[in-house]
Amino acid sequence: MPSARPLAALWVTVTVALTASCGQRVVVGVVLPETGSAAVYGTSLRSGVELALEGSAPAGARPARFAVEYRDSGSDPARAVAAAEALFDRGAVVVIGGATTAEARAMIPAADRRERVLLSPSASAPELSGLSRYFFRVYPSDELEGVAAADLLAVTLGARRVVVVEEENDYSRGLLPVFVAEFSSRGGQMVASIHTGGAGWQRSLLDAALGGADAVYVCGYGDATLEALRTLRVGSFAGPVCATSAIGSSALLQRAGGFADGAYLPLATFDPAAAPAGADFVVRYRGEFGLAPDVYAAHGFDAALAVRAALERGRERSGDAVRDALRSLSGVAGVMGELVFDDLGNVRRQLGIYRVRGGRLEPWQRGPAGASR
Repeated sequence: MPSARPLAALWVTVTVALTASCGQRVVVGVVLPETGSAAVYGTSLRSGVELALEGSAPAGARPARFAVEYRDSGSDPARAVAAAEALFDRGAVVVIGGATTAEARAMIPAADRRERVLLSPSASAPELSGLSRYFFRVYPSDELEGVAAADLLAVTLGARRVVVVEEENDYSRGLLPVFVAEFSSRGGQMVASIHTGGAGWQRSLLDAALGGADAVYVCGYGDATLEALRTLRVGSFAGPVCATSAIGSSALLQRAGGFADGAYLPLATFDPAAAPAGADFVVRYRGEFGLAPDVYAAHGFDAALAVRAALERGRERSGDAVRDALRSLSGVAGVMGELVFDDLGNVRRQLGIYRVRGGRLEPWQRGPAGASR
């Protein structure tokens, strides 16, 4: 196996390779959180973006005539907006960015004013849909995830009393109402809502979970989720625990150790063995970085693949041309599925249920006679 190359070195290779053949330089901007609280996601997303933009063009396609410029958002929405504005000033017709809901919400008005495309690889709040005709995303909306989590706990696993753990952020504020409404419509009841961050919240969580709850739903980003899982495991809570797709990062699962084992989460299906595009992606990723890709790397790859396909198919290089090309994409096989967008810029996806086992995500389904596997 080839040794892993540092991301910075790969970026230089990508930029040089793409600018060298550019008669007319078209800029593709990338704004991701490489430092700060969301860096665990930004690192994986960037590696996927780089892999997609480094590769050769599909057979019969025109050579890529664009250069890639990266900016670190620092996990700060205001900094993300400033970075996007700077890239638009440099001629970027599209920016891959808005990794978190907060960053995406802040960046959308800037893209709208400039009539340039913003394509998010991972923002998922339902409220982002339709905010701008220039906004697209390759990550499924939380509406799908909330429904899938409620179905899992209330219908598949038969839970009736659930304790909710909520982290205070835009992500939870978008996802949690969907889950609660769907869980209630299936005959379930939220018996307690525990907010992370306050003094003694871990004790409150354990008391509520052990006080007659059938299940726990943890709604938040990775660090809060890991702490909740640790609390429940140490406290010997035996019921099912469902987390969000935010825990799908390989780095987070490694940090969790055994505390995350057994946790469920809804996730867009990622099965490299079932799709040639996925299998090729895994081989190439291992060759470049020396490790297995996680779902965030896959979504970063798909976001960049969509942008590349739009630029290579379009005859004009403008925000409107890229927008129209993305809306009409067909026959582009991404790692997570075909890259097709609806009228609101949302990717069309189906979710599966995964379970953490041995620090890794595995597809889960209910087996015969109620057994799980």
